Amino acid sequence: MHRGESRIKMKTDMKNLRVKCPYCDHWNRVQVNKIFIEQPTSESKVKVLIPMYKPLEISNCKKCTKIIAKPSELIRIERTG
Repeated sequence: MHRGESRIKMKTDMKNLRVKCPYCDHWNRVQVNKIFIEQPTSESKVKVLIPMYKPLEISNCKKCTKIIAKPSELIRIERTG
């Protein structure tokens, strides 16, 4: 693997992920598959795997009906605080 490349490792367990709508702040449930993306590191023996979620279908907000998740875009959980 060359520097700057990332490798995707699929894990095939379906989950319902709670996603907050960026438009109206309503919490929605989205069906996703959990995947791990391998990030390159300077040390060859260390593997860095970042968990991300791939939506299975296009999901709309139940309150404002705008699109909140697409299968072509990965979702990353970020900690706040």
